[in-house]
Amino acid sequence: MLNTIRPEIKTILFFTIYAILTYIGEKTAPSGVCTPGLGFLLFLLSVPISVIYTLILYFKYNRSENKQYLNCIYIISGIWIILFLILKYANL
Repeated sequence: MLNTIRPEIKTILFFTIYAILTYIGEKTAPSGVCTPGLGFLLFLLSVPISVIYTLILYFKYNRSENKQYLNCIYIISGIWIILFLILKYANL
């Protein structure tokens, strides 16, 4: 079943589910003043996950020249740019 889903959809689904899990983790074990909660730790873990996933997609793109893998890399970059802009300009 997962082989028939396009890589772009897999990428969007993964990051959506990961964001939901991060939100749930923050609500179940909230961060304190000096102690990071589960949501914060999952957010920090998303950076290396994104880098590793981007490298895997890049190697798949170089091996197969399939444009779908390049689109996934653009989606990941767009997600991080949008997240940066939200965190920079939001009054949290």
